[in-house]
Amino acid sequence: MDGYVDMLLRSDNLSAQSQQNPSDTRAEMVRLFSTSFHNGNDLSANDRTYVAKVVSARTGLSQADGEKRVNDVVTQVKTDLDKARKAAMQLAIWLTLSLFIGAFSASLAATEGGGLRDGTWSKNPFRTPAINR
Repeated sequence: MDGYVDMLLRSDNLSAQSQQNPSDTRAEMVRLFSTSFHNGNDLSANDRTYVAKVVSARTGLSQADGEKRVNDVVTQVKTDLDKARKAAMQLAIWLTLSLFIGAFSASLAATEGGGLRDGTWSKNPFRTPAINR
């Protein structure tokens, strides 16, 4: 809900923005980016313009340089998210493979243990059968 409240209370007046606590602005940007990229979307045009205004007001850059910086950061975020997504996929594959190997090893050990207990594991039984004919 914080993202929606931020959109409601967003000010186009940069002098009001400069009076705001810098940590509040930072938290608002984090929520904006988190909400946008969590859904697999990009920043909307309105959000992108707003972020560029905040960047230019906080850094003293021109509006065009602020927009360029925002575009560069958005591109970097997308690249990093894609890398993280691929790493998570590879981790899931290796964990699944290791679970299958563990299950196979456990079943093999259980078979061997049962054969040792019953004396049927190798060609030479370790104990004689209970009933002799």
